[in-house]
Amino acid sequence: MRQKRAKTYRKLMHLYSMSFGFRQPYQILVDSEMCQIAIDAKLDLVKQFSTVLQGNVKPMITQCCMHELYLQGKVRQPAVDLAKTFERRKCNHREAIPGDECLSSVVGTLRLILWDTNKHRYVVATQSQSLRNGLRIIPAVPVVHINRAVMVLEPPSEATLEAKELTEEQSLRPSATELATVPEINQCQRRGRVQRGPIL
Repeated sequence: MRQKRAKTYRKLMHLYSMSFGFRQPYQILVDSEMCQIAIDAKLDLVKQFSTVLQGNVKPMITQCCMHELYLQGKVRQPAVDLAKTFERRKCNHREAIPGDECLSSVVGTLRLILWDTNKHRYVVATQSQSLRNGLRIIPAVPVVHINRAVMVLEPPSEATLEAKELTEEQSLRPSATELATVPEINQCQRRGRVQRGPIL
């Protein structure tokens, strides 16, 4: 990896760790297509993930994504074998649903108008353009994909940058317990007047 790109990725992961609490080993949700491309391009996925995210990683795959690989038949057996080395992440879907829907439901759910943040702090490794676009709505979701046999960590989304600014603002404001410990300011000080004693 080029030094400039490595520096950019280091800054990105620093942003996710400082603002959203990401910690090593980074949990990476991998989709079925990513496994297939890694086999076709002869990429060592775990090593690539460690290089791009600049730390220890824990690749994970959902049952729905595994089901997609099984449907490909014996032609994709090497991709199935690769996926079996990853930790299995329970998605709680009784019947298999498409991998894109499964991963987006695991990362965040739509409640009323707002998306839940990525509370389990997953990094998502996917080749699906529609899923990548959908994940940009959810704050604090690092997305990794492969472009011409090169693994790329996407820049943070607008939702992520807005959430980062919000958390920074909240950290600067005093908490309720801190406000309770501050002595009350009397009326004169509130008006900007200074109490003076008698002139001697």
